Amino acid sequence: MTSFFSDIPPLDKTVPGVQAIEPIILPRLAVLYRRRAERLRQLEQQAQTATGEGEPISGREGYLGFAARVVDEQARLLADAPLSAEEAIPVSALLGDGLSGAERPSVAMLARCAYWQEAFRGIVENLSPFMPEPAAAGLVDLMYADRSELAAKAAALMAGDYAAVDAGRSVFLWAALSVFWAQAVALATPHAAQGEVLETGGARCPCCGAPPSGGLVLTGDREGLRYLQCSLCETRWHKVRATCSVCGGTDHVDYWSFETTDAAIQGETCGDCHGYIKIFRQDREPALEVVADDLASLGLDTALEQQDFVRATLNPFAFPV
Repeated sequence: MTSFFSDIPPLDKTVPGVQAIEPIILPRLAVLYRRRAERLRQLEQQAQTATGEGEPISGREGYLGFAARVVDEQARLLADAPLSAEEAIPVSALLGDGLSGAERPSVAMLARCAYWQEAFRGIVENLSPFMPEPAAAGLVDLMYADRSELAAKAAALMAGDYAAVDAGRSVFLWAALSVFWAQAVALATPHAAQGEVLETGGARCPCCGAPPSGGLVLTGDREGLRYLQCSLCETRWHKVRATCSVCGGTDHVDYWSFETTDAAIQGETCGDCHGYIKIFRQDREPALEVVADDLASLGLDTALEQQDFVRATLNPFAFPV
């Protein structure tokens, strides 16, 4: 089993006294991709291991393993083709500044930004050999589409109109958009990262406006603090615990799991707005990674939705269909 390592920068121990809770935490992106890919492969191996036998059920790669390949491609782009400050300017102009929310990108803006489109084409080109032929063919067709068509699909996803784009294509488009936005946010150094007031109400990223992938209760220097993690730019923003991430209510917040009350993965539901998110307790299981472990625990989502709760988060590898 891989030892735990974190993409969250450690606290500055040279600062005296008790440090204020950071409103947002920007990840060390290269480490985040490495952690995510390793965790996806670890969960894939666990899923393919026969009960009591310790031997793989099948040598074929499953979906978790394929998702790890997508993350590998994001890491490759980060290392081989990092975003320049000039390329980040269109995104920087849209970001939330702590006083107002992020603006939604237009189709025209997305069409002008070549970085994410080239990223999309590179990811598809490198991963299509590992896909079933019909799915690969559809992605290759989209790879050669003109900028306006590609931008229109990306804009639909970022507006939350997931039904407008095939779920399989959405994964690749979002992966390209995410590696673009995550780098742009880091280059922009949002004011909130420097300690200014940040409005973090609602289940939307204060930097880019995207939904979270889930909630994370931290371990280590920030033991017990809860942050939501953005599905697009990977920013984490602080949320007071036992408070509904969607409506802010506190009276009817409950926690669900298939296991005991101290389970490492829980569904946090609100009886007021009927929304829910999943909470990943790194203070109980440090190896948890929000996107990977969410994907491996979709059975909990099914159970919560059967209780008429509505998911308020987005997994970039499991778009609604």
